[in-house]
Amino acid sequence: KKICIFLMCVFTAFRSALNDFQRSEGRELVLKSWNVNRLTELPGITLEDCAKRCTESPECRAFSYEFRPSLVCKHLPWVGDRDNADVKRNVNCDLYEMKVYVRKCIVGKGEDYRGKVSTTKSGRTCQQWWSKFPHDHRWTPSATNGLELNYCRNPDGDPIGPWCYTTDPERRYESCDIPQCKDEVCITCNGEDYRGQVDHTVSGKECQRWDQQYPHQHIYQPEKYPDKSLDDNYCRNPDASPVPWCYTTAPTMERESCDIRKCREYFSESPKRRFRSSYTTNCFRGRGEDYRGKVNETTSGIPCQRWDAQKPHEHPFFPKTYECKGLEENYCRNPDGSEAPWCFTSLSEMRTALCLQIKRCADDIEAEGTVGAR
Repeated sequence: KKICIFLMCVFTAFRSALNDFQRSEGRELVLKSWNVNRLTELPGITLEDCAKRCTESPECRAFSYEFRPSLVCKHLPWVGDRDNADVKRNVNCDLYEMKVYVRKCIVGKGEDYRGKVSTTKSGRTCQQWWSKFPHDHRWTPSATNGLELNYCRNPDGDPIGPWCYTTDPERRYESCDIPQCKDEVCITCNGEDYRGQVDHTVSGKECQRWDQQYPHQHIYQPEKYPDKSLDDNYCRNPDASPVPWCYTTAPTMERESCDIRKCREYFSESPKRRFRSSYTTNCFRGRGEDYRGKVNETTSGIPCQRWDAQKPHEHPFFPKTYECKGLEENYCRNPDGSEAPWCFTSLSEMRTALCLQIKRCADDIEAEGTVGAR
């Protein structure tokens, strides 16, 4: 029993209270003039403590964390819905809103859903939870159960997800058909541009925040990869993996893939038809991820290994797994966001090499020079 208790402490100690919040950098929530007295200020406490206290308070749904000129935690009873508060720019502050109040999708059965949908899947208006008409029921709204107004909720853990009693005397209750977060936003290719809100892995483990280094240390710090949208603890694909993934909050599992559906139109197109206007054949732009030319040897003239071969070098870049990367024959490509197109070489003693004989596109060099001159 002592061992079990110890293990429980170890496994739960790594969960950050910030996992419950969605961060908006350089923003603050300003209450309307008539409810400014609902703001609670807690000076001098850490960001983690600010989040923890907010989750423990039934009155707190968001907080602004001011870090200049001094640390001030500001607990707020609303999120930025424009009815009671406005989101405004403030470079000295970050805004954290509880995910359950701002996301428009559900995780699992949606028992923690606190959104504002108030109509059922058939379009019927929901009955107020405090009302017993036209349908009598056993539920009583409280500060902790989330039964507000006539918003869809799932107080009994119904497998159908959030539901409500309807104002139609002929229909007692009905599902609100709120989408699962894993289905709300689909992915194309390997999901490198996925910006959805799934924050659990395929086995149900909660994701670690990208801006934290525990329980797993990693290189993907949001400020170093601004183009990867490493927001909160949402699944992302910053390293060109087969699908979006995340570091987990489980100390025994560093990272795991996430269960996100692929877009239907992706399956209906053949790989050869997935052609983008940004593709180039005679030169490359940026890092050359869209280069689709036929150069098939390295800068020093070493022939490239075929992408569909595993000799002389074994590798994970199978053409069928990375259908959008143009891994045809043995042409130079950049499937992982390296500095330029490259390939595995046909020499066993040299694994990879760049194909720097491929020139940068003139318009790309010109654009870079314009940016540098500003």
